[in-house]
Amino acid sequence: MDLVEKTASFLIIEDPDTSDEEDSDEENIGSSLLLLFSSTNQCILPQDRHRQKNYTGNVALHFRVDEFKTFFRVSRISVECLRGKISEICVEQNVSGILCRHSTGGSPQIPLEDRLLIFLWYMASMDKYAAIADRFGVSESTASYAIRNLITFIHDYLLNIIILWPTPQEQQEMKDMYMELKHFPGVVGMIDGTHISIKKPSIRGIDYYNRKDYYSIVLQAVVREDLRFTNIFAGFPGKVHDARVLRQSPLFQNGQALCGEGHLLGDSAYPNMSWLLTPFRDNGRLTNVQLHYNYTHSSIRSTVERAFGLLKGRFTRLQHINQNEVESIIHTIVTGCILHNICIMNDDNFREFLNDDQYLNNCQVQKILMRIYSTGDQ
Repeated sequence: MDLVEKTASFLIIEDPDTSDEEDSDEENIGSSLLLLFSSTNQCILPQDRHRQKNYTGNVALHFRVDEFKTFFRVSRISVECLRGKISEICVEQNVSGILCRHSTGGSPQIPLEDRLLIFLWYMASMDKYAAIADRFGVSESTASYAIRNLITFIHDYLLNIIILWPTPQEQQEMKDMYMELKHFPGVVGMIDGTHISIKKPSIRGIDYYNRKDYYSIVLQAVVREDLRFTNIFAGFPGKVHDARVLRQSPLFQNGQALCGEGHLLGDSAYPNMSWLLTPFRDNGRLTNVQLHYNYTHSSIRSTVERAFGLLKGRFTRLQHINQNEVESIIHTIVTGCILHNICIMNDDNFREFLNDDQYLNNCQVQKILMRIYSTGDQ
């Protein structure tokens, strides 16, 4: 008989000479002791946390092509391309801690392939670190470190080799294409900004509260005809106007040189310049030529909106980033843009998974997400 059972049996022995008041006291003492021993016993014998065993080998490895893309939002070809670029950079630049790390006497580092799937699951979902760790059968600290380590690496090493301004030949091809299709000369890209929803930062949080009634960071991007980003700039609080973001970005200083004899198309939030054309302001007295110009301008510029829709539709994490540090949020946004380009470069189509109407009311979607994920730390 264990200690709890002995104590319980001792306390329920009836004594005919004991008063009712003493019986009540003994019952209270017995109940307290039972709760004490019960809670102590649970502390001594904790339950093991349930985790998926070898999810990569037992489950993910056997996914069909469509199943893999549904869960990870990218194809296996894109994953292999990303792994190859990471491996190449690590070898060429002698970067440690990614392919392998020096032994510290602890558990061995999980393979890069597994860490990539953990990272991609994070980018493709709104799951917390604990849920991702349980799925892949690793500790929460291991999952968190793998995700943050890869985000930092991709931001630092892949940005300038994946997001590239079009060459003069590519610019000429774009000019010819839009001239032939839309009879609009000189187009070498489209520019716009989008808000990435975040939770309220602890420092100067009010600056991040935008005119659409949620907290955000602005992502400015230039897009080419195939939806690839050719220039990105992220980090300004959501309260800042698009025109000011442009003026503070490196693109503003180098725009003329980058565009050459061509120009970008932007909406009316931007200043009209020789290398950035905006629509005529509709004051009710526009000529037919001006109306036609605005219509054609808008139809071409919609490409950048589709790119943002594809980015957020594929990488759900960018619909609301529930991180604490602004720098980490910016790195996550940039990393999503890099992955977006890698997928397009590999003809990794994801548009069949998207509902176009979902992004027509993007403000409402973001407000709902902000309310859902505005509490709790990631």
